[in-house]
Amino acid sequence: MEGTITAKRVVAVLLTAALAFGTMLFATGCSSNSNEGSSNSEPITVVFLPDSSSADMEASRDAVAEIIKNATGRDAEIMTTTDYNVAIEALVSGKAQVGLLGAEGYVQANEKNNAVQAAFTNSDANGTLDEACYYSRICVKTENADQYKDGDSYSIDNIKGKSFSFVSATSTSGFAIPSTAIVEKFGLESSDELLEDGKFFSSVMFGDSHQGSAVNLLSGNAEAAAFNDVDIAQYVDLVSGEPNAVGSVYKVKDDAEAPFDSVRGEQFTILEVTPVLNAPFCYNTDSLTEDEQNAITEAMCSSETASNPAIFYDGEDENATGLAEKISDKCCYIPVEDSWYDPIRNLGE
Repeated sequence: MEGTITAKRVVAVLLTAALAFGTMLFATGCSSNSNEGSSNSEPITVVFLPDSSSADMEASRDAVAEIIKNATGRDAEIMTTTDYNVAIEALVSGKAQVGLLGAEGYVQANEKNNAVQAAFTNSDANGTLDEACYYSRICVKTENADQYKDGDSYSIDNIKGKSFSFVSATSTSGFAIPSTAIVEKFGLESSDELLEDGKFFSSVMFGDSHQGSAVNLLSGNAEAAAFNDVDIAQYVDLVSGEPNAVGSVYKVKDDAEAPFDSVRGEQFTILEVTPVLNAPFCYNTDSLTEDEQNAITEAMCSSETASNPAIFYDGEDENATGLAEKISDKCCYIPVEDSWYDPIRNLGE
């Protein structure tokens, strides 16, 4: 992938598609609640990824089920999973009619069945999609970057056999996204092959944070590493290239605080970068009527839902849990279209 994919470009894609199809999204910001009936009495099944299937997320799942029940007049049942593929296949097959998937998972589901469509996602601090994304990177130390040269650019072709640092096995941008890229690039059966020392990588380690993974790389403990942009931005300066572009070089600030104080002045080069768009709630549109889809979207994008602490949690409360952090008073769910996820879909082009 060449160049830089910015949040504004993502939004431009979305708006262009909306105009082309004559589709009008809900008004910017959050709408009021609505109730549409249905003649179908069967329960609506809502599937969640493993990250949202834990016991401490039960109140959040139940809150979603209650909103869907009130919006459609149909009972809602929760389907929890311990495997990403199970959640994806549930939506693809129609076993589940609604699901919360990651951006990459949604693209995979849509490719398998075009009836699976993104419906809404959590907004940025301004209640829009403008900044509703961040970036996952695979990087190497700049002094070793020539090993990964691919013509005038760089690639991950030569990372096999290297020592590698992920963030944690539950991190999207620090594991799920980069591991997916590696699995697809090398035709592996699953990301499990990346976790065993000596199988794909010579050794595998976890930084337990994005900062920790970056320090693993810059200290020489790992030859390549995955971490995102937002969690290390305060510690580094861009010294060459464009922000979040393959081949760009970043340098740790001379006055960087811990944990980067031990690697001040060290540089890293980006081999692969992936925009991580906020996760969508999706519908199997063959399994829900258009009225039901509209009713659920309107209810979930309402100000009532945005104020529900079981769904939008207070990040300053260390005991709070929910599906999305309430980063501002304007933060809410906002309608989204399939085309907004094209940057994920087009990664290999």
